[in-house]
Amino acid sequence: MNKKIILNLKLFLPAFLICMVSFSFADKTGDFYEEVSRFNRVLSEINLKYVEEVDPSKITDAALDGIRNILDPHTTVFSPKDYDDLKVTTDGQFGGIGITISVRDNQLTVISPLQGTPAFAVGLQAGDRIIKIEGKSTRDLPLDKAVEKLRGKVGTNVNITIAREGVTQPIDYTIKRAIIVVHAVPYAGFVSKDIGYIKLAQFSQKTVSELEQAIKDLKKQGMKKMILDLRFNPGGLLNQAVEVSELFLKKGNVVVSTKGRTQETESVATKNGILNDKTPLVVLVNEGSASASEIVAGAIQDWDRGVILGKATFGKGSVQTIFPLNNQGHALKLTTALYYLPMGRCINKPENAIKTKNEAEANFEDYEGLEEGTKADTAAADTQVYHTAGGRKMFGDGGITPDIEVDLNTIPWIVQLQERMTMFFKFAIRYRPLLEKSGYKLDENFEVPDSLYTAFKNFCAADTTFSKVKTNAQATADIIEDILLKEQNFLGDSSETISSKELAQSLTELKKQLHLHRELQFDNSKSYILDAIKRELLAAAMGDEARIAHGLKTDKQVLEAIKILNDKALYKKTLTPSKK
Repeated sequence: MNKKIILNLKLFLPAFLICMVSFSFADKTGDFYEEVSRFNRVLSEINLKYVEEVDPSKITDAALDGIRNILDPHTTVFSPKDYDDLKVTTDGQFGGIGITISVRDNQLTVISPLQGTPAFAVGLQAGDRIIKIEGKSTRDLPLDKAVEKLRGKVGTNVNITIAREGVTQPIDYTIKRAIIVVHAVPYAGFVSKDIGYIKLAQFSQKTVSELEQAIKDLKKQGMKKMILDLRFNPGGLLNQAVEVSELFLKKGNVVVSTKGRTQETESVATKNGILNDKTPLVVLVNEGSASASEIVAGAIQDWDRGVILGKATFGKGSVQTIFPLNNQGHALKLTTALYYLPMGRCINKPENAIKTKNEAEANFEDYEGLEEGTKADTAAADTQVYHTAGGRKMFGDGGITPDIEVDLNTIPWIVQLQERMTMFFKFAIRYRPLLEKSGYKLDENFEVPDSLYTAFKNFCAADTTFSKVKTNAQATADIIEDILLKEQNFLGDSSETISSKELAQSLTELKKQLHLHRELQFDNSKSYILDAIKRELLAAAMGDEARIAHGLKTDKQVLEAIKILNDKALYKKTLTPSKK
């Protein structure tokens, strides 16, 4: 609590209220070991005297889960399994067979085999449904449990049975597990003759080496400008964020600092970046860019090294430290500091901050008698103005506000529904073998024929689950009908249909028109649908890299980045301070 506010409270609050507040704080802080002893006594009494026997581990787990309610969203206690999963994420490798899986129509489904893995080598395909693992049915098996069964010690075998579209009998596979590397750079390529594009998906132990190699490869192939895509990158290791930033900055540039109760650090670039400032750079961010992604984007922005484009980032600017708790594999992930960008901005947004601090400040703001201007001062602090190295104005609201804000592509409702229900994926799995058998070559030059569009319409119409989903307007019409029937019943007419012919006819006509409107959306969205069919066919035939490469061609934010990089005057203007 700010000392100034405490003094103001003493000046304006009645004496008895000051005593209550002081006592409240003393009670909250208390003696640490006395509070631990109190908790132990409660556990002991429950263990000895509760009406029924209780598993002590469940009480402890519930109490530990409650820590999140008074601290921050990122402080938690890991079970051994959760801790192992975290290590997989940060290490970037594990023992497994090498597939991306999900649940499609309540069936465990292969989304894509990863190239160079055991699953790829034995011939697993996108769309294969895993119906058995080690002879046991996967029906109703949760996704995380399926992943757990497929992973295991390197060199051991796992037996699976799959059902494949167009094949009448199930297929059995015995696959030897190997080290599976989760790539931090899932795709690197060109979006124009001299503009390179690199997708950075996570910050693990191998992030810097993969990114550096991708940059070098693109430079050898003639890259003169670059797009770094950090969208939907949730972050990861701090040291990797610093070293990634170092690839673009100058020696001596501050990258990030951390400040907490027990630690304060400052990370500085120790060498000049391999992509110097003569190479124009655009960094793509959105609401899914968090933590380490925000450090990289923020450092690049603070040093005016490149243009940040997209949507404001998540604002997760807190440091978590892992503390192993015992030899059974439990661990504590504890927030120990906050991230600050080179020019002083804190990345953390208020909603991601420590809950007890926010609540305490909120409680004090509820008291009347605060010095005039105190709340205004607090609000002003929330929007404090900072400046980049070159003098551009930035606001300290948490997260990274892009230099140029660009929304993602607007997608029609019918296409959103098709994406959500994976209609394109299921269609591609079914029709890919037929197309290849007919002599079609599924590559970027493939053009989706109208006959395939018609087949897709029929495919969707035949899917009863898809057909039953109604637009908001259709759902509203049903609600109106229900209200009319209730009103009719209330007035003594127990008919199960609307008695008024005029109302019934009007409602029937409205529903008919709304249905026609839904069908019209299908044809009005033809260009989106053709593009999505092609995307999924390419992915089914060539893997995720083909999916990404194709998607970039219509990506609104990528296209805007290309426009900026191809306009030297616009690029320079964006990185120049406003004269206002």
